[in-house]
Amino acid sequence: MEKEFLGCCPRCNEKLIATQLVCKSCDLKLNADFNLSNFDYLDKEQLDFVESFLKCQGSFKALQEEKGMSYPAAKKKLLDILIKLGWEGNKTIEEDVFLMSIPTTVPILETDDLIIKRIKQKLNQSSGRATIKLFQGDPCKIWYSSSGNGLDSSKIPIPSQLTWEAFIAAVELVIKKGGKAEKGNARAGKLGSERLPFDSVEGFIAHKVHGVKEGESAFGPGFVICAVLDWAEICKNERGYLSICPMFLSEYKESR
Repeated sequence: MEKEFLGCCPRCNEKLIATQLVCKSCDLKLNADFNLSNFDYLDKEQLDFVESFLKCQGSFKALQEEKGMSYPAAKKKLLDILIKLGWEGNKTIEEDVFLMSIPTTVPILETDDLIIKRIKQKLNQSSGRATIKLFQGDPCKIWYSSSGNGLDSSKIPIPSQLTWEAFIAAVELVIKKGGKAEKGNARAGKLGSERLPFDSVEGFIAHKVHGVKEGESAFGPGFVICAVLDWAEICKNERGYLSICPMFLSEYKESR
């Protein structure tokens, strides 16, 4: 009767080695200390995960659907396996895993707002990720969020800050203010204060998109949002202000 393969000792949990190989066809027996591969030390659940990952051709979206896992849970599972395989700290492998999880293109829907269509068009041309410039000239990496509802960035550690709704809200405010709106500074004041008025870009996004109330603190993703809108040629990212690009405004009005 065949039993499930054991890679580790059930008593002390140390790695096992094979000391005898047997051919069932001719009864040949080979005695020696045979080293097992790193994959032999993965448990059944981990091997099943690796198999699913390969079947999905590295697509985290397909893997999440098959396993019923969130993106953070799936990524943690894979990184745990990399550690068990002895590949922890290998930045090249971790970077490859990360890049495989990013959608290279996202469909542009007829129902998409023109603002979102413009951003998707630019990012699709860059295979789903790009390095843009912030106002001060610092580089900023952006890519499609695995949630499908916006972008992620190396500069924004908190999730769901660069949603499509946030970009739409920023442009909506700029147009509402006659083509130019104050950026605001969420890091320097509470909502409704002089530093973060309701009619500033960061204040408007905090209130309308994230439900922040007057007197409350808000996170400040505006510096990346303004940079993305500038990169997509929707707005101009100016010192202290965000202004609409005339050509985009004309196209935007025609689309309404």
